[in-house]
Amino acid sequence: MFTAIFLTLYLLGWALASFLPWLGWSVATRGRAGLWNLALCLFGGIVAALSVPLVGATGAAGIIGSFAAAFLVPLMLMALRHWARLPSPAPTPRAEVPPQR
Repeated sequence: MFTAIFLTLYLLGWALASFLPWLGWSVATRGRAGLWNLALCLFGGIVAALSVPLVGATGAAGIIGSFAAAFLVPLMLMALRHWARLPSPAPTPRAEVPPQR
């Protein structure tokens, strides 16, 4: 029972740490962070945080590293999404204006 409570608190903490970059990006862009990015940030943050103890970091360094990974990986995902935007297509001419010769 205590193990389940312990793991639940860790997962909630990692989820909160991975939620904060999305929240900050959403506030900075006036709500244009994208709702699908929330799921991506939560998944990426928890997977990154789980990978820190699997790599071998234990003790205080493992705890700090896992929470740092849970925060930094979604932050990098949001930054990469912002910089990798495709350019918007060129505007098409209006239909009511005939082309000039």
